[in-house]
Amino acid sequence: RWVQDGGLRDVEIFNADGHPVPFARIAVAPVTTSSEHSASLPVLELPASKTAASNDLRLVIDRDASGRLRRIDAGDSAPPSTTSRDWVADASAFDRPIESLVLSWSEPASGVVARFAVDASEDLQNWHNAASATVLLLEQQGAKLERRDIALGGVKAKYLRLRRLDDGAAIGGLHVEAHTVERGETAPARLWIDAAAAETPADPKVVARFDYTLPAALPVETARIELASDNALAPLTLSARATDTTAAPWLRAGGLTAFRLRQGDETLRNGDIDVRVAERLRAFRIESTTAIAERPHLALAYRPDSLVFLAEGRGPYRLAAGSVHARHADYPIEPALASLRSTLGKDWQPPLAALGRGAASGGDAALTTPPAPVPWRRWLLWAILVGGALVIVVMALGLLRNAKPPE
Repeated sequence: RWVQDGGLRDVEIFNADGHPVPFARIAVAPVTTSSEHSASLPVLELPASKTAASNDLRLVIDRDASGRLRRIDAGDSAPPSTTSRDWVADASAFDRPIESLVLSWSEPASGVVARFAVDASEDLQNWHNAASATVLLLEQQGAKLERRDIALGGVKAKYLRLRRLDDGAAIGGLHVEAHTVERGETAPARLWIDAAAAETPADPKVVARFDYTLPAALPVETARIELASDNALAPLTLSARATDTTAAPWLRAGGLTAFRLRQGDETLRNGDIDVRVAERLRAFRIESTTAIAERPHLALAYRPDSLVFLAEGRGPYRLAAGSVHARHADYPIEPALASLRSTLGKDWQPPLAALGRGAASGGDAALTTPPAPVPWRRWLLWAILVGGALVIVVMALGLLRNAKPPE
């Protein structure tokens, strides 16, 4: 925010001996990251229904050697099972969307092919289907086939019910583990800064116009315009330029219909504007074709510049910025980085240097444009020219006096 030159030529890095070290500005590309989280979920085995009966019937027909019927025995093929086939997993402590469940059990050790349906609920009363899948564990002649996971695709619920859909061998000691993967993109964090009100020239062709300025030209990415009055609506146009000078042209940065509506205790506002201007910006202007009672609030977001420097000499190193007098030299840092990456790998990055506490270096004098120097040579040249002209005039008058009148 103290940089005075749009090309960052007023930035310098010094070592502990006060000597400048080579450095350059670099573009930091966003990096996609992912982190995995897993946790064991408490599992409650639901009691089996004692009134449930098997749907299979048993029919036994006994005949003697001559074929005569001796006995007919009809009934269920097996007594109702008292083994539970439903479980509830408590995921209330796992405050993340669940990508998958991984099942394990104590028995049987092998020979399991089980199909499960997974239902999700927030209150143990209302359930909705989340997924269904088959888990298996088979071993035969030294070969092993295993699949224990059930994909949920990011379900977030307090309770999960697992229902066994097949009639295979009962599973004992069921254990459930929840897995999730969080993906994100890392980049230099955006900073927000409020634009200060600036003097606005009047224009009869524009109904409402408001000018703003920043302490320095910044790489602005996003603009947030907030109306000052409730229940207000206005179409706005945002313009920007790199300097505060009136000669610089205005560039259109975006437009939107701004609003501020209040519903009870909630205030609804318009969204932000993506600023798609490639250069650094310092001055901004909001215009509207309708009247606006009060000046809107303008906040701007930018990502700080990233610098890389060679740790030449001893540290600590000092980063200085904002001088209107000093300008740094151009250093060939990119070839050095390319050579390092060819040796250490294309993904190699320099170690991170942490910023210490800031302090004034040159003071306000370094941030203030000095008065223009007195042009002595120009004044001396004018003095010589004027003196020479006066000499010529005197000589001409003398010649006129001494001249004889014609006969």
